[in-house]
Amino acid sequence: MTAGAGTAPDVVIAGGGVIGCATAYFLAAEHGLRCVVIERDAIASGASGGAAGELGALGRHHFSEAYTRFILRGIELHNDLAPALRDESGVDYLLREVPLLRPALDEREAHELQEQVPWARGLGIDVEWLDAEAVRALGTWLTPEAAGATSTMELQLEAYPFALAVAQAAEHHGVEIRSGEVTGVLREGDRAVGVRIGGEELAAGAVLIATGPWAVHAAAWMGVEVPVSPLRGQIVHLAPPEGLAMPEHAISHGTGYLLPKAGGDLLAGTTQELAGFDAQPTAEAQNKIMEAAVRLAPALIDAPIRSLTACLRPSTPDGLPMIGAVDGWRDLFLSTGHGFKGVTLALISGRSLAQLMTGGTPDVALDDYAPARHFEAP
Repeated sequence: MTAGAGTAPDVVIAGGGVIGCATAYFLAAEHGLRCVVIERDAIASGASGGAAGELGALGRHHFSEAYTRFILRGIELHNDLAPALRDESGVDYLLREVPLLRPALDEREAHELQEQVPWARGLGIDVEWLDAEAVRALGTWLTPEAAGATSTMELQLEAYPFALAVAQAAEHHGVEIRSGEVTGVLREGDRAVGVRIGGEELAAGAVLIATGPWAVHAAAWMGVEVPVSPLRGQIVHLAPPEGLAMPEHAISHGTGYLLPKAGGDLLAGTTQELAGFDAQPTAEAQNKIMEAAVRLAPALIDAPIRSLTACLRPSTPDGLPMIGAVDGWRDLFLSTGHGFKGVTLALISGRSLAQLMTGGTPDVALDDYAPARHFEAP
């Protein structure tokens, strides 16, 4: 695909989260294509704006080596592009390094974490094992019952400002962002030639569906099943207890974490709930999150709760994103299913897909993430 000269955009993208906006950014900034992003609600109104903003390749999920390398490339690209995104958008999304502890709360967990250290170092991750005495000497909020912990430096950012920065940087390069709801894909033979937006038709040289968990609804347009499900995650936003400063270390254990944010919040999370498209936070989740958080950091027993938020992450059966061309079509692409890693993978996913869409060789091979691995005729 090359930039056209007509009035129709080269690419129309359904979905104004970080995945859709990042792909538009690279298509425009690096390939000179004219892109239109269609967003039903508001930019980053879903998981893109409600995420915790941690950019880590280890922790509560255990990924394959190939997927971990993909995540690490994503983190590297965050570092590389941060100056340009800030300059082009005028938004400082507070990207910074934070020391993070992953504690072992018993000897079995200690053994498992110590076994992960050489594997992680082999991938270039700077990780250190600290025994119980060394952990206590740090003077962190971590429970003194910890049998030890791994220690790393990890990037964090403020998710909503980051999503706005990507969108505004894309607009800086000529991307148009419109309000509307895509309700179908226009087809001529085996080619996607645009989208339907309510009663309007918008022609385009190619179409990208990047609507997070709502991509499941695109199955009817594309003639294939899209096995992506909404996975609700809830986060408790805290203030430090009276008399205590914000902690310097983040803590992550299982599905629980405590993240001090540069924007002033102390985040405790999270849940993994198959609750359909219900994005309402619940008191039950708040109680469970706080119970786990206090176990990790007993000082939180007196922490004031500022708010409780929830968002819907797009989840796939194998836990890997779906990024690439849609089988049986030309010029129709899909990018969804990034789960907990949407913000982390937004830039590398967007750049690699833009390269694929324009006939180039992606920075990261996308074969493992090809949507065709899940497609079945309905």
